Amino acid sequence: MQLAKSAMLVSANVVNGGLLGERKDDKASALIEDTYNVAERRTKASKFLIDRKHKSVKQVVAASQRVREVVYKYTMPWGDDKTRLLPIKLIDTFKVKIGTALAELEEARENYLTHYPSLVSDSERDLAELFDRSQYPTVEKARLLFKSKVTYWPIPDSAHFIAEIAEESANEAREMIKREIEDRLIEASYDMVRRAKEVVSIYVDKLENYKPAKPLTDDHGNKIRHWGTGKVETEASNGTAFRDSLVENVKETARLIENMNLTGNPEIIKVVKDLNRLSGFAAYHLRKSDNIRAQALSAGQQMLVNLTMLDLKDQEVSDMVTDASDYMDM
Repeated sequence: MQLAKSAMLVSANVVNGGLLGERKDDKASALIEDTYNVAERRTKASKFLIDRKHKSVKQVVAASQRVREVVYKYTMPWGDDKTRLLPIKLIDTFKVKIGTALAELEEARENYLTHYPSLVSDSERDLAELFDRSQYPTVEKARLLFKSKVTYWPIPDSAHFIAEIAEESANEAREMIKREIEDRLIEASYDMVRRAKEVVSIYVDKLENYKPAKPLTDDHGNKIRHWGTGKVETEASNGTAFRDSLVENVKETARLIENMNLTGNPEIIKVVKDLNRLSGFAAYHLRKSDNIRAQALSAGQQMLVNLTMLDLKDQEVSDMVTDASDYMDM
């Protein structure tokens, strides 16, 4: 397998420094120490320079999260830093999606900057004696605190690193690089399993909790029809309804995983096959037919068992996934 021809590396860096965020306040910290007789530097009082609940701030945070979602949807983990593995088959789609997400982020930032002067005035009122004008840059300087960058690299060739070193060291280097690449590809495979488990778990949960709405009847057992359309009236279902997107999400996940299977791993090929089987049950028939729904549910439950057996490695929580209320530095 020539990995360099099958994938490339990508990283996305999003910094929302213009939102200003949280700052320690020495005056408030000293007041707490004096009031409660606390030892020096054992407490910290902080303030948010800008109102985090303002709509324009939330829009920037949400748009930043969408950038992350695109990166995570179309790429796989690669090593311990923020670099991700992007299959060549997905690069055109990725560039379109990330371009749209970054444009939406830029628009949200510009909208925030139009509100920025009034937000500063609001902070002066709300923070009162804790307000410090020197902590608030001008609009133009605040704009410079926002940064977005997507960087692409080719997969390094081991020969590039070892051309100038002794044969024994070169052999050691080749083996080390080979093991590292193998480990990272295994990690990428587990990421594909995680994606499959996530979408199948939702699929199974929706089917397990779905209860078709029953037709309403009058005192004589006759079905009640809508006076305008003539359609049979139904009672509200107590179960969890599902939309056509339930099946579409399974189908899209299968397509993504198929393109991400750079090594042609037979286990991943089977995962894709099983996902395609699930997506073969039309949402309309799943809602209307108890028999078809039971077949799909059984297939989904069995797939979860199979995926759990494959998922043998603990997944670390990535530092790119943060609480949406925090100001991100991706």
